[in-house]
Amino acid sequence: MGIVVLYGSSRRHGNSDTLADLLVEGLDADRIYLSDYNLQPIVDYRHTEPGAYPDDDYHKLMDRVLEQDTIVFTTPIYWYGISGVMKTFVDRWSQALRENRGHFLAKMSAKKAYVIAVGDDEPHVKGLPLIQQFQYIFDFTGTKLDGYIIGDGNKPESILEDAAALASVEELRKRITLKG
Repeated sequence: MGIVVLYGSSRRHGNSDTLADLLVEGLDADRIYLSDYNLQPIVDYRHTEPGAYPDDDYHKLMDRVLEQDTIVFTTPIYWYGISGVMKTFVDRWSQALRENRGHFLAKMSAKKAYVIAVGDDEPHVKGLPLIQQFQYIFDFTGTKLDGYIIGDGNKPESILEDAAALASVEELRKRITLKG
């Protein structure tokens, strides 16, 4: 079983990163900090002649994601949604669909996904649309959303004071490490 963690924060070791790190602590996980890569916005060719897609790190990252069985999407709650770099990465899935729809959907439909989101403005209420957005994305790709955590934190390491989020990490960790 392989795990890939997609870190969507622009700040290393922030609260969402901390929860993800606790989730996969001691496990063999491919850790991808999206902000470390050149990811250009999608060029929409749905209704025009196809042109060249951006020449960036997208294919390299997507190959790493598709190699794993489990994907952990980790994002701070920015303006009540997912981070820009995470959204850019997911938007580029439209490129994968256009290039080889069957292959991409077949691989994604065999995966389990987990979402970790952290914010500080009533995140357990205002973060729910973010989870719903991921659920719609996963419904489209056939990916199973196996769990999520919404944490409450803003200042560095303040997530460590959120007992409910820490308990949720332990619960999801059990799911991830179950065999069979």
